[in-house]
Amino acid sequence: MQRERRRFLRVFFEQEIEILCKKGLFKGKLLDISAGGIFVEDPEAFPEIEEPVTIFLTLEGSEPKIKISFQAKVVRKDEKGFGLKLESISKESLIHLKNILYYNAPSPEYIERDFLRLCSEIMSPTSLMKHLIISSLKSQIMPYLLERAFFYSPEKPFILASGKESPYYLDCRRVTLFGPAFNLIGNLFWEEIRYLSVLGVAGMSIGADPIVCSILSASEAEGYNIEGLLIRKEPKKYGTKRQIEGNFTPGMPIALVEDVVTTGGSLLKAISVCEKEGLQIKGVFALIDREEEGAEKIREKGYPFKAFFTFSEILSAFHHNQSSA
Repeated sequence: MQRERRRFLRVFFEQEIEILCKKGLFKGKLLDISAGGIFVEDPEAFPEIEEPVTIFLTLEGSEPKIKISFQAKVVRKDEKGFGLKLESISKESLIHLKNILYYNAPSPEYIERDFLRLCSEIMSPTSLMKHLIISSLKSQIMPYLLERAFFYSPEKPFILASGKESPYYLDCRRVTLFGPAFNLIGNLFWEEIRYLSVLGVAGMSIGADPIVCSILSASEAEGYNIEGLLIRKEPKKYGTKRQIEGNFTPGMPIALVEDVVTTGGSLLKAISVCEKEGLQIKGVFALIDREEEGAEKIREKGYPFKAFFTFSEILSAFHHNQSSA
């Protein structure tokens, strides 16, 4: 564990956590955290050295709550607690962990270095390359989201599509319909979708329309000819009377895309339409997840879901920029 202290920048961060090990589920207090591991103080029970454990961390002060989990190994114990080395973590939890460190670190510039080192240790070469490409594209897209799409109005909250009020609003079309960002977003989605062997990309009009088109542009640039499918909210009243515009056949494997997911209502409707037409949905992707249970509902339907940005990630970047100004 001492070696981990030298290799990764540690950030003081007190937070109650849950630890799942052979002895069961028990609580402890997170004392400090880094990209490589954590130290747990005053645990209700002690796991053994080299024992694998799962850590659950919920940030109660955030709205919505941010939940992080990862697998780790016990590398040191003393009378106060025990040290853990991070062994594996989901992409979503990795993003949240990075945001915590970046926002609380006295030297944020070291966090990027630490996470590159971490990813090189826990990912395969292919996964690492994919992660680096996606991270680079995200870093280029984030300024557009903050400058063009993100609005903050605590005095006069916005009404969301779900009917809820929020002081924050994201108008993604100000980014997805902007030339420089359009190309970056297409490449971002295509970097994930290329591995699914799909023949089409579908999205609910009108929010997903520019994303579908940007993916077609990115895939065509690499020699892949896939179909773009636009899903109407209601079937067309005349002509073909279709609800899905584009060239498709039953059984076609597709990826389903969206700009922002809040409660998931729009995507669930799109899923229902695709299922009715016999399309095979290989994955569901969104530019932004507002983290209001939409992702969970999609996964409950049995479809893998990935959002490239979370609302808490954008909010963290916004506050960081505000504090740095």
